[in-house]
Amino acid sequence: MNNQLKKVVLSVLVFALTIGGILVAPQFADAQSAYSSGSYGTCTYNSCGITLGADASVAANVTPAAGTTTCSVGKGEIQVTTQSSTGYTLTMTDSDTDTSLKNGTTGTISATSGTAASPTALTANKWGYRVDGINGFGAGPTSIVSNGAIPTLNFATIPASSAAPDIIATTTVAADPYTSTFVYFGVCANPTLPNGAYSDAVTYSVVVN
Repeated sequence: MNNQLKKVVLSVLVFALTIGGILVAPQFADAQSAYSSGSYGTCTYNSCGITLGADASVAANVTPAAGTTTCSVGKGEIQVTTQSSTGYTLTMTDSDTDTSLKNGTTGTISATSGTAASPTALTANKWGYRVDGINGFGAGPTSIVSNGAIPTLNFATIPASSAAPDIIATTTVAADPYTSTFVYFGVCANPTLPNGAYSDAVTYSVVVN
């Protein structure tokens, strides 16, 4: 009898940015669970579960000075627990097809042009993510920054919901208790952007290997 591969999906507001205004507290969306056919690794008869949790809401405040680009970097923590001896794979996408940070209809911060395989430096009015030690990001370490200079480390765009997800962690052993993956979100802004709160949401998915 084939077992079912369990896929757990968690959508959260991962970045809330305020430029020259009052920071709006991010809100968590509801978690969802879904199942699809496939191998369940070494788990039999549902003996191995998998759970996904997050302290993944990231908030930052950027106040650019005249003639400069100012950047902030925040950190989210994704937690996965499974008894599967073959480990798990954690992926992420944007929660919709628009990968920009939005301030209603008055302002937009576009995603950086970098990809996970080939990330790039952030520039003015761009944002992106990075995970130390995986894909093309390099080892880091990444630091949390508030109203600082353009980071020396590279960032990538989050894939749209219609695109293939980025793998941000994969393991070959059980994770019990949980294993954490730290996702860093960076944004850079200059004074040409309208004031207000900018935000976007990301969906994390995890399956047992």
